[in-house]
Amino acid sequence: MKVLCSLAVALLSISLVAVGAEELIGDRNSFVGGRTHAGEVVDVDLPGTEHITNIGSKVDGAGMCVMSSIEMAARWSGMEEFRGLRDWCANDEGGAYPGKVDRQLAAYCRAKNIAVPKYVQYEGPNPAPVIDAALKSGRMACITYGWSPRYPGERYISHMVCCSKASGRFGVVLDNNFTGEDKYEWMDRDELLRRVKFPQSTGWVFVWLAAPPPPSPKNQ
Repeated sequence: MKVLCSLAVALLSISLVAVGAEELIGDRNSFVGGRTHAGEVVDVDLPGTEHITNIGSKVDGAGMCVMSSIEMAARWSGMEEFRGLRDWCANDEGGAYPGKVDRQLAAYCRAKNIAVPKYVQYEGPNPAPVIDAALKSGRMACITYGWSPRYPGERYISHMVCCSKASGRFGVVLDNNFTGEDKYEWMDRDELLRRVKFPQSTGWVFVWLAAPPPPSPKNQ
């Protein structure tokens, strides 16, 4: 079962009457694969054992894709105190937006008696430099994701995923509705950036600033 979440009230209110499914697909495509393709490898290789599948909130059933992505990014950076963050936040209503993430992280850290770690949130029309800087530094970026052929019949999806690659020709996402090391979604980099901003022409990126792990031997 695929669970989607509302990222923001404003996004949900956008009219898509003039946008047909054929226009969204056009000649753009993506495909499912493993951690390598055509000589390129994912920049952030989170082991499949650390992937967590999206769930619905215990309060209203709305998806927890934002905190699922943020917890996976925390696991990548070895932030063990945030293991279980998503399930803790599921005791609140589902869906999220930057201000809600700020509040939930502050509340979680108070409950666990730990300091709030440093992180960056960007919301605007040019998310590419933030995504690139995160991945270049070895960190995982959590990104909005507005469309995918994995969701047939949907004109847009209100969703957040983990970006595992944005360098070279390809962009790759780890979608919390389709977890596993053989279920990465690959596409041209430009198509990835289009989806990050679709349909509202702005994107939202979350990045933990904790030190990333050392390079994986698999990437050497």
